[in-house]
Amino acid sequence: MFAFAHIGDLHLEAATDPNVADLRAILAEVARLHARDLIDFAYLPGDLAEDGTAAQYAVLERALDDHPDLPVRLIPGDHDRQFGTMTAFDALFARVAGSARGGAHAARRNTLPRPRDPACVTQYYYAETINGVRCLFLDTVSAGYGEKGFGLDFRLGPRQLAWIARKLAKARAAGRPCAVFTHVYPDDLRVPEERAALAGLIRDAGVRLVEMGHTHYNELAPDGRTLYAAARSVGQNEDGSVGYAVAAIDGPAVSWRFKPLDRALPFAMITSPADRRLATASLDAPDGRIEVRALVLSTADPGDWTCRVRVDDGLPHPMIPDGPRSVRARIDWPEGARRLSVEIADGTVNPRTGAPNVDRDAIEPAGRLFTPPPVPERPGSDAFRLPAWAQKGVRGDQLGPNRNGRHW
Repeated sequence: MFAFAHIGDLHLEAATDPNVADLRAILAEVARLHARDLIDFAYLPGDLAEDGTAAQYAVLERALDDHPDLPVRLIPGDHDRQFGTMTAFDALFARVAGSARGGAHAARRNTLPRPRDPACVTQYYYAETINGVRCLFLDTVSAGYGEKGFGLDFRLGPRQLAWIARKLAKARAAGRPCAVFTHVYPDDLRVPEERAALAGLIRDAGVRLVEMGHTHYNELAPDGRTLYAAARSVGQNEDGSVGYAVAAIDGPAVSWRFKPLDRALPFAMITSPADRRLATASLDAPDGRIEVRALVLSTADPGDWTCRVRVDDGLPHPMIPDGPRSVRARIDWPEGARRLSVEIADGTVNPRTGAPNVDRDAIEPAGRLFTPPPVPERPGSDAFRLPAWAQKGVRGDQLGPNRNGRHW
């Protein structure tokens, strides 16, 4: 099972700001989970520094230095090229992404168009296979003009677009599942031809997951083939409790859920079967039974876990460990059943109340006659986003500055 933590846009400024304390707390929790082989890496989706300055990136580096064994994958956002230069980001990328903890990737020099002239800029895109999934990390930030709030938009450029096409085609030929990591929806790209090309490549290759920042709110937009998922910002907290998103690919199923920092571990997420809202195929239950798997995030010993699965309001069935990060059970799925829920207790207690720490996740599996929706009118956009889904931490109201013009 492929699983990672998505730590949303940071917008770091001063070391004493509240979002820095939040970042440090998130990194500490995620690092403990990685140390137990429960997640593969932490993803930072761009807009790491509010103004892209060396002093702001130094705040991030000091926080990352506290957890040198935590793998990190990062990309740039528009705020990272706020003043048209990427000198400070380039140094950060070389130290983090260029190191073993970041996958040992190098920046590339390419020419990007501007409204009036081309410019040779550094781009930060790369690919690697992580736990069986081919991962493409993209750079969607344009060249800009060096003036804050002016001239920045989202572009790929011809070289990066051709590179994406080659990487996805090769992965598809090899039968390897793919995930794409980017700062924005493909529909946010400035050039219509790039918009259509990227969305088409993603759909044609059957990319399972596109994980994004930029929105400042949690959002899920499945198109019947690919789940587009955006996670809220750590830097501007319009969307409730700060935290991080957890996403997983388990066989053909993709799952996603937000983990609030103020809610104690354990954390449970059903990874198979897929929920009907995220499904790409019918439920596999040829003999009236289904295999249920769930990701469990806990710093307690698995021997102390108590895991149970329930169909609708029926009796609970025990689940057993299936490797270090998941549990499983094979259960009856009666005709007409609708809801599947998993409950995890890990033996820890709330120090204030003395009550056991317990977490629950629930889904509604796709039916046996699932029909994928037609190709959306605006592929690669938020036009087909889901409404509120409290179980997954999705409010459905698009709070934040980037869709409705809300000021930070």
